[in-house]
Amino acid sequence: MVAGALLVVAALRLEQRDMLRVGVLLVAVPLVALALTTRARSSLTLRQRSRSLTITAGQRGAVGLTVHCTTSPRGVRLWLEDAVPFVLGAAPRLPVPPLEPGQSLDLRYSVSSDVRGSYRVGPAVLRIGDPLGLCDVRRALGGRTVVDVLPPVHPLPAADLGRRGGTGGTSARSTATSSEADDVALRQYRPGDDLRRVHWRSTARRGEVMVRSDERGGEEDVILLVDRRAGAHAGRGIASSLEWTVTAAASIGTHLLRRGHPVRLLHGGSPERSWHPSLPVEAQVQGLLHELAALAPGPDDDLRQSVRGLGRSAPGMLVALLGAVDEEDVLPLLAARDRSTSALAVVQRTRLWVRTAAPADEAAAQRAELLLAGAGWSTTAAGPGDDIDRVWAQLARAAAVGRTR
Repeated sequence: MVAGALLVVAALRLEQRDMLRVGVLLVAVPLVALALTTRARSSLTLRQRSRSLTITAGQRGAVGLTVHCTTSPRGVRLWLEDAVPFVLGAAPRLPVPPLEPGQSLDLRYSVSSDVRGSYRVGPAVLRIGDPLGLCDVRRALGGRTVVDVLPPVHPLPAADLGRRGGTGGTSARSTATSSEADDVALRQYRPGDDLRRVHWRSTARRGEVMVRSDERGGEEDVILLVDRRAGAHAGRGIASSLEWTVTAAASIGTHLLRRGHPVRLLHGGSPERSWHPSLPVEAQVQGLLHELAALAPGPDDDLRQSVRGLGRSAPGMLVALLGAVDEEDVLPLLAARDRSTSALAVVQRTRLWVRTAAPADEAAAQRAELLLAGAGWSTTAAGPGDDIDRVWAQLARAAAVGRTR
C-alpha cells in the first residue's frame, strides 16, 4: 500500500496515467483482500470437539473437531489450527474446503507423547487468508480437550506370590469373620465404600466401621507403595529412575488387578487410593493408571509419610517400589509392616542412572536390601537396563524361596 501511494503521488506529478493505474491497483488489492477476509470471520463456528482423550505413552490418539458453516465465504482460504502442547507434537494445520451454509465438517488430527501426564489442547483458531497471501485474519473458536497420557503397561509373567501366616487380605479376613456376620464376609471400611454395606452390629462390637464385602475365596489385598522422592531418583525425562518406577507400578498393579487382587495405591502424603471391587476390572485398571499418570516427584519426607499411611491401612500384601534407600529409610517400613502378610520390595540401583554417584550410595542400598531380607521381605534390585517383567520374575522367585524357609 505504501508503494502504491508513492506511485500515485509520483504519477500525479509526472502526469503518467499508466503509473497511476499501477499505484491505484497496489493500494486497492490489499484493501479488497482485507474486506474479503474480514467478512469471512464469522463464516464458521465450532459446533463440537472431543472433550477428553486417553492414550498410552508411545501410542497415538485422535482429537476430533466439528465446524459448522453459517455463511458461505467467497474468495478466501480457511484452515483451523489447534493449540497443542509441544510434548504432544506439532500444532495441526487443518484446511477447510468450501462449505455451503448449514453444512458441517468433521476434522481430525493425531497426537502422541512418550511423557505421561494430563495436557490441555486448544482453543481452536480459525485462520482466514486471501489467495495472494496479503491478509491473515484469525478468530478464536474456543473449546478445549484434555489429553491424559497413561504410563505404559508391560505384560508380566504369572507368579504365585503366596501368603505368610495364612492371613491378611480379603480372603483371609473373609474366612475369619464369616461366622461373626451370618456367613457374610466383613472388612474394614475404605473411602468410597457404599455406606449401605456397613455391618452395624460388628461395627459397634469392634469399635471400627466394618462393611460387608461378600467375597468368597478372593485373592489377597495388595498395597502398592511407590517411593516418589525426588532425591531418591536420578536421570532425566522418560529415561529417569522415577519413570521406570511409575511404569513398574502400572505394570504390577494392572497385572494384580487382572488376577483378582484388590489393589490399593499409596504414595507420600496423598490418601490411599483404592477402587471398589464391584467395578469392572478394566475400570479399576483405568483408575490406577490415571492416578499414576498424575504422580509427581515428592519431598524428602515423602517415604516417611507413606509409612505413616501404611500404619493406618488395612492389612494386605505389601509391594514396595523403592528408590535410593539406606538403613534409616527402611527401618520405619519394617516397623509398619503387618507381619501376617507377604512383603516384597524392588530396590532401585539409582547410582546406575548417573555416573557421578558415590560408591557409598551403592553400599547403603545393599545394606538396606539385606536389612529388608533379614526381616522376612522378598527383595530384588533394579537398574536402568532391567526389563520390568524380568525384575518381576526375580521378585516372585525370591518370594517362593522365602516361603520354603
